[in-house]
Amino acid sequence: MLDIDKANSLGKWIQNWKKTYGENPKLNECITWFEWKYEDKELSPSDKTSIATILKFNSEE
Repeated sequence: MLDIDKANSLGKWIQNWKKTYGENPKLNECITWFEWKYEDKELSPSDKTSIATILKFNSEE
């Protein structure tokens, strides 16, 4: 499970991506960033679902 600080950090990264590239990142890009940032190579299916939810929330206009 993602803690609130990691979830907020991912949300900020998604927002910065959108400002830089003018589009939303893909789920795989979010997962790759998260694994790189937190050196957590073994994300559970629940973690990946949480990342997808954060991406969806931050993708809304």
